[in-house]
Amino acid sequence: MCAVIFDKHIQLKSMSCAHGHCQPQPIPKAVNVFVKVTDCCNARCAFCSNGGCHKNIETFNHVKLWEVIDELRENDIIINRINITGGEPSVASEIVNQILATASTEQYLNIHLHLNTNGLVPASQDMMRQPRWDSISMSLHHYDRDKLSEIYGVSIPEKALEFEDIDLERVNASCNLIRGFIDKPAEVENMMKFAIALRLPRLGFVALMKVNDYCKKRYVDFDEINFTNIPHLYFTESRNRGADCKCSNYLYNHNGRILEVYMRNYSNPNYCESSLLYDGQYLRQGFHDDNIIY
Repeated sequence: MCAVIFDKHIQLKSMSCAHGHCQPQPIPKAVNVFVKVTDCCNARCAFCSNGGCHKNIETFNHVKLWEVIDELRENDIIINRINITGGEPSVASEIVNQILATASTEQYLNIHLHLNTNGLVPASQDMMRQPRWDSISMSLHHYDRDKLSEIYGVSIPEKALEFEDIDLERVNASCNLIRGFIDKPAEVENMMKFAIALRLPRLGFVALMKVNDYCKKRYVDFDEINFTNIPHLYFTESRNRGADCKCSNYLYNHNGRILEVYMRNYSNPNYCESSLLYDGQYLRQGFHDDNIIY
């Protein structure tokens, strides 16, 4: 399905994901808007598709961002959420704080505002404490702090895992399956128990995208981990868009506490329907250098 904004066509999903054996259903016009505030990061994860890109954005056009939001609304296109991403957004805190200020005005309060962050270094946790976030995606790739530090390429402070003054009900933690780290059923189970001990409500497991040599060597296929045989992990539903992406949802019960578990089985990094990216200067369809819309 196509829609027109700024006299340019954008591609939108016209059908929902397939739910198990249920066929996709028609859905209204909607987008996710990703706002990339920097290429820089305060971690050095070897698996990152942004690895080696440590450039801060020199000029961020805030006026243009909200022109994009207004244009979408005026064309009756639902904004599922505005995703603040990078790099690591806390590296560009001045830009993010200005976005937060505008998003907190009455005309934009009904838009879902989401933060993507590594979540374990002090500056990242300071940003997570901002009250305007409706939801937060945080990286958490191991239950051992030393191994976390190895994965992140920086020292993770002991207090980072206390999440002081952070509303964890808004947080979705995400764990990459990495060979030598979380790569077998027992490690997955340890990770889920760890999330429950931290009082996190949700944890996702994600297969690496083979974007570099590290990811190719450390890749763990979901089929290697028999999730259905992990005790007290109960399948609830799966969703897919054919060859482009598939995810599965579970509930995990440990010591009377429930953890929502999400698994991204696979994803096509070139699939970009209903995804718009604003980088401070240009609005694009998807996550590529071309496709400039505005």
